[in-house]
Amino acid sequence: MMLKDLEKGMWSKESHEGKKLREHIKECKKLSNKFLKFYNLTKYTEFADILCYYHDLGKLREDWSVYKQNNPPHSNFSTFVFFKGESIEKNILIPFFILKHHGILDTDTNIKRIVGLLPKEISDDERKRFEDLLSEWRRNFYLNVKTNKIDNTTKIDLVDTYGLFKFADILSASNLINYRISNPNKNVEDLRLWILEKIQKKGLEIRNKDLQTQLSLSKVKEHLLIRAPTGWGKTAASLSYAVSKGSRIIYVLPTITSIKSFYDDLCTFFGKENVGEFFYYADVEAIKREESDFRELMFSSYFTQPVIITTLDQLLLTFLQVGKYFLKRPHLRNSVIILDEVHTFSQSMLYILSYFLERFSGSYNLRLCIMSATFPSILREHFENLLGRVEKLWLNEEFKNRRRIMYGLEEKDILDVVGDIIEIYKSNRKPFRMAIVCNTVEKSQKVFEELQSLTPEINVELLHSRFIYKHRCEKEDRINNWIRNGESFILVATQVIEVSLDISFDFMVTECAPLEALVQRFGRVNRYEDKTKEINVWITYPVEIEDKKMYPYEKEDIKSTWELLKNFEGDNLENEFQLIKEYDKAANLSRVKQRKIYKKIYNLLETWNENTNFLYSWRVDDEFAQKLLKFREEFTRLVIPSLYKGYVEKLYEKMRKEASYTQKRKIFAKIKEYTVCNDPYESRPKFTLLKRR
Repeated sequence: MMLKDLEKGMWSKESHEGKKLREHIKECKKLSNKFLKFYNLTKYTEFADILCYYHDLGKLREDWSVYKQNNPPHSNFSTFVFFKGESIEKNILIPFFILKHHGILDTDTNIKRIVGLLPKEISDDERKRFEDLLSEWRRNFYLNVKTNKIDNTTKIDLVDTYGLFKFADILSASNLINYRISNPNKNVEDLRLWILEKIQKKGLEIRNKDLQTQLSLSKVKEHLLIRAPTGWGKTAASLSYAVSKGSRIIYVLPTITSIKSFYDDLCTFFGKENVGEFFYYADVEAIKREESDFRELMFSSYFTQPVIITTLDQLLLTFLQVGKYFLKRPHLRNSVIILDEVHTFSQSMLYILSYFLERFSGSYNLRLCIMSATFPSILREHFENLLGRVEKLWLNEEFKNRRRIMYGLEEKDILDVVGDIIEIYKSNRKPFRMAIVCNTVEKSQKVFEELQSLTPEINVELLHSRFIYKHRCEKEDRINNWIRNGESFILVATQVIEVSLDISFDFMVTECAPLEALVQRFGRVNRYEDKTKEINVWITYPVEIEDKKMYPYEKEDIKSTWELLKNFEGDNLENEFQLIKEYDKAANLSRVKQRKIYKKIYNLLETWNENTNFLYSWRVDDEFAQKLLKFREEFTRLVIPSLYKGYVEKLYEKMRKEASYTQKRKIFAKIKEYTVCNDPYESRPKFTLLKRR
């Protein structure tokens, strides 16, 4: 097709089934302009308009048809047309985005291949001129990026503009042209009524003083740090801070389990259509909710809904520019990011997060609400230095007014007190909820088997991180049903209990662990009361630490914690603030010891910066990536137990042969049900790594 026939071709040829190219271009421009206005990027409107106009013009080549199964690439011909009609110097990033608009923003620009795949009717002379222009452009493009002739702020803005254009492109191609990006539609009064309704449903006492404190945080203008006891209402406090800003909300939670229950909760407040969840099993949950076309999942994966619930690794992978990061990152702009249970962030993850908050919090106008029930002072000082102006809500008096647990020390292994555990369970009122927390999977399995053999008639469940997702969900559903039906039960668990299930236990038996871990476990006991006059926690001594080489905690840490616990046993613990002060000392010492990691990570991130230039997508499977990602204890990796390898291989073959994209996604979600999330502390039986395809 000759260039003079372009306009005619736009009206006559379909770019997508049932849609003419001109119509697609028009829709892309309209949506892009709306998105740029929403994110205050209107100065890049012309840039986006050029992308909208040229990106699919390559589909006008005679050998391309929307009804063909195997079409030739069109982005190279789109670039050819762009070179004919526009100034390269003025728009040096445009060809890069046109060439990459169906993939990631990698550095590979193979000129011979681009020219070689042009339509046959292009003459040799035109091919040669195009090759020369393309070579010159590539030299100038790489030079501009590498030498920062385009400053980082402009690069970030242009990449985000490109991401918003791509989102518009996807929406138009999916016939979702009425989609709009919006902020949450709730205010502080709506929140107050919702909180009161929740309290009444749980049958709890309304604490007016606490409620007023939570709602008063709506007046805070700066970043906010919160330390408050478990069960006090940190969630309500963070939402009060967030909804008053009239901005989109990104809620970052530490575990997948906490996301699942929290999603249902927030849907009752903001409305299901306004809340998205995105984590590695989000597609599995979408199928459970019978979302047949995965559209809501697409919006969640791009962070486009007014309220997004996600995990820390998903947030950091976006900042690290992994894959098609440009579809997510623009939607972080002007948002409130709530970081819950920040004490659970490893030192390395904290450094990676801080590196990007330092670079983006100002330019993106981010407001941060960072929360923890224990929030050590060294962490508070870190965020004060990083963020500058912050307000703090430090509820020390609330800790001093509470003593929800009293513990007794049992200088025995937990396996030696199983009979006593059963006696306590049977002798207490109903319903009675007991937790048994072990430091290793192997020990939890032995305790569970012992309980089952001695008392097969009672409700007892085992929960640890080695269960495939399908079985873990079944277990969590069973536990929740026991709670709804008012039944007694015993839950045997590992460290997963520390920041996952929102359950208040009546009694806990836990192996001794470092104080940081014990304080988190204590927070699962008697959550909604202020006082206890009776011992409701037993702490046992794990005998295997004397000779076991592989253990999640250092032997000296457990021994020193055991000695410390003797000072507060029984009535010697007057209030919870005593434990918080000791926790603060232990946490500070632990993080000071790990500061040497900071320099290594900082140097790796600076190398990352040089490699990506705040532009290129990053591949997590390259050699450099592995050097950085070895620090990522909290990043999720999915593995398939060898027990299910054969079944999964059959599902994979079925998925490979399936023509429908939706059906492929459903089968892949089914495969993921048979995976396990990695855990740095647990040795495993044989696994097969699930690679994303």
